[in-house]
Amino acid sequence: MKPVWCLLLLFGFGFHAKGAPASMQLPAFPLPSLVREGGPPREFSSVRLLRELQRGGVHGSGNLETMDADYALLRMDSLGALAGWLEAACRAVDFDVQQARTRAYDGAVFARLLAVATSLAALRENDITLAMPIGVMICERTVGWGDLPGDGALDAYVIFATDNGILVYDPPTRQLSTLADFPNKEKIARIRF
Repeated sequence: MKPVWCLLLLFGFGFHAKGAPASMQLPAFPLPSLVREGGPPREFSSVRLLRELQRGGVHGSGNLETMDADYALLRMDSLGALAGWLEAACRAVDFDVQQARTRAYDGAVFARLLAVATSLAALRENDITLAMPIGVMICERTVGWGDLPGDGALDAYVIFATDNGILVYDPPTRQLSTLADFPNKEKIARIRF
């Protein structure tokens, strides 16, 4: 029962749900698909994470904050299931992710929710104690990205460390990009895993 309360607290800090019913049921926490080489999940150190960010075009380490020393590495093919879970969890509290940008929006909430949910699922199902490589990236949107205008606003995106490199994801628009191809990487203010 404690994981559900943690999840509800995360939702409460990020946005206000319309009086969720007492019988609300959240979908089962998403079990991430991890990179394995015949045994336990492949470990990905915070130093390696910094190197991958630099390969993606992020310069300097002053804007990176890691909460753990070692992370598991996600398989890219699991991101669709994680995005689907996020949308289902939001529907369970009567919140439409695709309409999130029509009001005050904070992408960090979605990143934290995914990180906590996948961490709890991995710990419960596989006894995996490595941190999940799901974080938040905050940057100035000076160049348009798909449906998002280049209006100079600060924005937050979910980022994943995967077997195909660092990926940037925007839940409301469902846009996904490699960090190397992300148009606003020169204006990154902070990355937190």
